[in-house]
Amino acid sequence: MPVSHVPPEFVEMEISDLPVPSDETPPEGSVAVVAHAAAGVPADLAAQHASRGRLAHWKHEFARRAGVPLNRLFGGRLQNAFGILMYHRVTNPVPDLPEPTFNVTPERFREQLSGLLARGFIAWPLRLVLETSLRGRQVPREVFVVTFDDGYENVYQHAWPVLRDLGIPATIFVSTAYLDSPEPFPFDNWAGKGSAAAPAESWRPLTTAQCRQMHASGLIELATHTHTHADFRNRPNELASDLETSLEVLRDRFGISNSTFAFPYGTKKAGFSGPVLSEACRKVGLLCSLTTEQELTFSGTDPFDWGRFEAESNDTAETLAAKLNGWYSLLRGAWRRMRHPFQSAPKPAPRRVVTAATLSRRAT
Repeated sequence: MPVSHVPPEFVEMEISDLPVPSDETPPEGSVAVVAHAAAGVPADLAAQHASRGRLAHWKHEFARRAGVPLNRLFGGRLQNAFGILMYHRVTNPVPDLPEPTFNVTPERFREQLSGLLARGFIAWPLRLVLETSLRGRQVPREVFVVTFDDGYENVYQHAWPVLRDLGIPATIFVSTAYLDSPEPFPFDNWAGKGSAAAPAESWRPLTTAQCRQMHASGLIELATHTHTHADFRNRPNELASDLETSLEVLRDRFGISNSTFAFPYGTKKAGFSGPVLSEACRKVGLLCSLTTEQELTFSGTDPFDWGRFEAESNDTAETLAAKLNGWYSLLRGAWRRMRHPFQSAPKPAPRRVVTAATLSRRAT
């Protein structure tokens, strides 16, 4: 699999442990860059992420933890915003192997979602949020959406039973090329993947039969995460072609005639999402294109630019509530302003508002 299939978004969560000063870019042969290159990360991007890894980690932790007391005191910040959660893997750690990457244990997963419900949050399907927003109605502030990227078998084994028990709908963005594969995803950066010591469900892709069972329940929406999960930066035509293949799989195997979508890797700054790629998504008839930008979503805004909050292994229901209520985003912005007090804020890109009529055309 080409190096371009594994950009640095996969290793960002462990970068903080690498011994690299935060204010300088490490040389190409440094420990951090070599470690990232071993995971298939391009050297230039590995250096860029390694140089800011430790600082990014502390900024993230500051915003995640400090948001809890603020949320307890003041509750939700904004009435016209809601949040979308992003998960990947839901499995248990394996003794003598590194912690699975982008993972939440089944126990923590249940605690997170049941805790949100106990705090008055309401889970809606992604399509209901889309339809409500695009018809000009306000999505209630208490609403949140659950999504999964990639399509790991452990979502079927561990996450789906919890979702059924709690009555929570979810969308699984499936990288369709790897359905039914006995091999690990080529972009999976967990060192334990494929190991005889690791249960296959901890790294293996979903099967078609598992997807059909979840889809038939009415609780789970299947959607595209591209076909190959490749690096499509600056390649909108290739993205469109790949998406068309993925949409054909969803149509042929599951009878899905229209689909939502989440960008692989998904960050704007690194070029994995943005207006050019979103336009390619519109052209193939997708209903939305979700990024990995950790930010609230506002009713009535362009669903081809909606972000999502990552739900992490060390997140509790309280920290997720603070994210969904807007405190995480506020504190990350405050940190940025403290570090660059004289830097003017960038002007937001114009948002295209999609109407209900547009949604209806895409659904046909």
